Amino acid sequence: MARTISLKMQNLNDELLVELGDSLIMRWATGDDIDELAEFNIRLHSDNPDEPQLWLGEWTRDLMEGNHPTTNAADFTLIIDQNQGDKIVSSLCLISQTWTYAGMPFGVGRIELVGTDPAYRRRGLVRCQMEIIHKRSAAKGELIQAITGIPWYYRQFGYEMALNLGGSRELFWARFGNDNPQEEELFKMRPALATDIPKLDELYRFHCGQSLISCRRDKQSWEFGLFKASSCTPGRQRAQIIEDAEGHVHAYVDFWPWRSAFTVREVGVKPGSSWREVCLFLVRQLKLQADMLNETREKSITNIYFSLGESHSVYNALDDQLERPQKPYAWYIRVPDLKRFLDHISPLLERRLEQSVVAGYSGKLRLNFYRDNLCLKFEQGRLTAVNNYEPQNVEDADALFPELTFLQLAFGYRSYKELDYSFADCYAKNTEATILLNALFPRCPSDINPL
Repeated sequence: MARTISLKMQNLNDELLVELGDSLIMRWATGDDIDELAEFNIRLHSDNPDEPQLWLGEWTRDLMEGNHPTTNAADFTLIIDQNQGDKIVSSLCLISQTWTYAGMPFGVGRIELVGTDPAYRRRGLVRCQMEIIHKRSAAKGELIQAITGIPWYYRQFGYEMALNLGGSRELFWARFGNDNPQEEELFKMRPALATDIPKLDELYRFHCGQSLISCRRDKQSWEFGLFKASSCTPGRQRAQIIEDAEGHVHAYVDFWPWRSAFTVREVGVKPGSSWREVCLFLVRQLKLQADMLNETREKSITNIYFSLGESHSVYNALDDQLERPQKPYAWYIRVPDLKRFLDHISPLLERRLEQSVVAGYSGKLRLNFYRDNLCLKFEQGRLTAVNNYEPQNVEDADALFPELTFLQLAFGYRSYKELDYSFADCYAKNTEATILLNALFPRCPSDINPL
């Protein structure tokens, strides 16, 4: 078993060289490791070993070669076996980014490409790397860490499934009314250019409009996604501008062909333009493109897969032309300092309180997590303190949340009522606490397209 790591990381440039026993050493990756790690990630993460997913190698290269806006080779941990020619046996990486919570930015460390050679599993190698990468994320000032991954596994490292991942609706052209021609189109569509980035950034905010949490992009992020990321990777953006005959921009869309569908993952329409007209135009344009591609494809494109989360204006614009919703999976979220995070979002909590039935509230809301606790103190609607308190017994609180279930509430993933129904040991002790929880933490789904 790998031993516990006690390395203190005060500086992002701290060297890492830890002997784990059994000839295993943990270190940061370098540019010299790119080829081997790309092959390792293809082998470890491909769904079918007989059909390797080569894009995994390209994604690894994109993250390591220095073109990515936040990540390079030194953000990868490696565990190598010295007795096997220093071969890589386990690895993961940190992709730093900025998310926003109702418009308020905060740093996020996205953990990705976590993999261990099957012959080296159950030795605690991922745990050792998680400890180091959490320290690296903290040294960057990031308030949370997030990861997409297999069920349950990352709970053992302090993560909770607390944010929607995915969610979609589909449109099939074969359905009656979904393939109506138009004699004259109001719009035309073209690939986005570098000069379109300011407009794309504006329209992206309207794409994210119904999402509590979203990923912030700067000019460098747009340039990387549009022009530098490998074309086969999830980091590649295929943004198309939708404009009228006079060249006035009304919307943008990001889509690509995948298996038997066009996958649409972003649509933003400017205020004053019709979401309905833009979406119907998009349906017709994608049908024309599908017809052209299908002349040479072995597997025809038959539909549009709107991968836009649980709720989106596109769903409202196309309504019952779409198939039934497909349930989202979930992001794992880790909040190492919940007090700090609540302090950070306190302006939003105060706004929510002001707009609620308990506006101007003064008092305390004691939250008991069984192993830990917090007390939120309000004075005339202002959150003046978030501190621990000394419970007199196991149920001494205004509301109790087992394990990390409070994160589901804090990130809008579940309402208090849903948690109360799902967990017998999650409950409020009085009506006032229930009203406060409903006001402060309403259910607000999110859809995040991370870097």
